Amino acid sequence: MLSSKQIGGQDLTESLAPGAAVRWVLANDGTIAWPVGTTLRLVSGPVIATPIMEVPPAAPGLTVELELELVSDKDDVEVAYALVTPCGQPFGDLLQFRVEKKEVEKPICVILKGPETCVEGLQGEVKMMQWTLANFSNVSWPADACCQLFYNTPGFANLPCFIEMPGEVPAGMTVDMEVPVLLPEKEGHFKAMWAVTSPSMPDFGEVLMAEFQVSDFPFMEWMITDEADAADAATIGSFSMVSLPSEAPVMVDSTLAAEHLMHEHVLPAHMEVTYPEDLEGKDGFVSLGKVSGSGPWVVQIILRNDGTRAWPEDCALTCCFGSGFGCARLPMDSVQPGEGVHLCMELEAKDAGMSGWVLSSGDACFGPVFLAEVSN
Repeated sequence: MLSSKQIGGQDLTESLAPGAAVRWVLANDGTIAWPVGTTLRLVSGPVIATPIMEVPPAAPGLTVELELELVSDKDDVEVAYALVTPCGQPFGDLLQFRVEKKEVEKPICVILKGPETCVEGLQGEVKMMQWTLANFSNVSWPADACCQLFYNTPGFANLPCFIEMPGEVPAGMTVDMEVPVLLPEKEGHFKAMWAVTSPSMPDFGEVLMAEFQVSDFPFMEWMITDEADAADAATIGSFSMVSLPSEAPVMVDSTLAAEHLMHEHVLPAHMEVTYPEDLEGKDGFVSLGKVSGSGPWVVQIILRNDGTRAWPEDCALTCCFGSGFGCARLPMDSVQPGEGVHLCMELEAKDAGMSGWVLSSGDACFGPVFLAEVSN
């Protein structure tokens, strides 16, 4: 009887790191010698090592040690080999091994210091907002990291829309950021949000929020005569601040309105959602909660047009920062004043991160900003 038994080496109970070597010890537990020309062949899985290797003939009772060097950097895969006779007949134990998933450390951006919760100011006053950002990871920030304005209260104009951040910020370094903000020439409560993002790493980033309470008194002594001066390109420390090109403005349409009525998560058993207190009571934001676990899930949202104008035909719930967890844009039909709409967002949690969505039409956005976070 032709036979082979594995008596040592790797199997599916342990995983190998990419680039390692696979070792098996086989014994001829049959009654006849293995034929000359017997080979070890790949029978299942991707080609991450030599797919075929000649095996020396072994008499009954003898052992043979085989070793394969992994030549591919593929990870999180299972592979199987078998001994095959020269005429193509497999025999003996199936030899299997698993390559573990590579853990690639992701860059982390953390706000060490920022402005107070709500800054008081006078009409027309220029406030210099300051943040200190830190790289708390062991890898550099992505080279394409930038800071993008994605929300501002209606009437809160002349804000720096795009802030080009420095190149790859090394691990353990901090960066000071200053943003000049020209307060509106009217009384009220105003808010602006910038997202630190990276096109190449959707889960990298942080949200910079600034709130202002503008009094009913104008800033007479130092009134800015040319509002454009506040939005001009400026270089502060290692940050350059410029306005977005006119063909891609970021603005809020004050003639449209939307009200959040309710939302509900439809989650598998191994996932759950919690609601941190960070955004409770903050006007203009709706927290969709913090989801833990990985896999697909659904968020159902009911909105109402509480304005006096119908939402445009091109209206959609659009991701304004982050990866969107697989939902970059959710189009909808026009909604008349007083009517409601039911939206079903199909999301998937793969990596930890935060994303935000807002109703948009063309280049304008309106309504609250919906924020969701995933932690694995």
